[in-house]
Amino acid sequence: MSAASFVRAGPQVAGIGLLPTIRNASPELKSSLNAIRIRVQADARACLQTAKEMEAVGQYSAAFKNMLDTGRVLVLEVSGSMICDGIHSSSYRYGVAFEKDSGKRLDLNRIYNIGTRSGDRLFLRAELIDAAAASYRRVNMNERECLDRAGWELELINVPITFSPQSDGSIILYYAASDVSAACFHGVRLEQGAFAKFRSAEQATQYRLP
Repeated sequence: MSAASFVRAGPQVAGIGLLPTIRNASPELKSSLNAIRIRVQADARACLQTAKEMEAVGQYSAAFKNMLDTGRVLVLEVSGSMICDGIHSSSYRYGVAFEKDSGKRLDLNRIYNIGTRSGDRLFLRAELIDAAAASYRRVNMNERECLDRAGWELELINVPITFSPQSDGSIILYYAASDVSAACFHGVRLEQGAFAKFRSAEQATQYRLP
């Protein structure tokens, strides 16, 4: 990882990517972004410490990517991969949005309305499962293991999501899928026409979102 800082636990080292440069970032936004990075660093330390206690080699890498910056809203992708016991790998990838002026989290589903909530988790709404399934098949067209895996259609609606709108009007979906199937969901997206009737044009205009 070229642009990174490092977390250590004894001789073990984890690479944590640097935050992207954000134009016109308010002090409040910088504070919110730093808080996310601090949480990732803490997770990396815990991973390396677990490996150390098991006398295993721990691995942890994380990255932060600017997915969309409208001037009013910043959408960040946070991703990481790790091995905390020397054997089993794990990974995560999620999207998070902030109001740039206040640094506060922005609930994108309030604008795009693509999901239904259960507690603090968001699930893809049933009306969009066909569009998500078509995208899943498209991105996995050369991955027979993903297409032949039983139950992936149900996972599209039963696994929690976060998401990131894109400048072309589409939406990237981030599924909190199990480590066994997580790679199959990478790149699943909704085209604008699939969710246009659910999107609040008024709020999207307010935040300059596509």
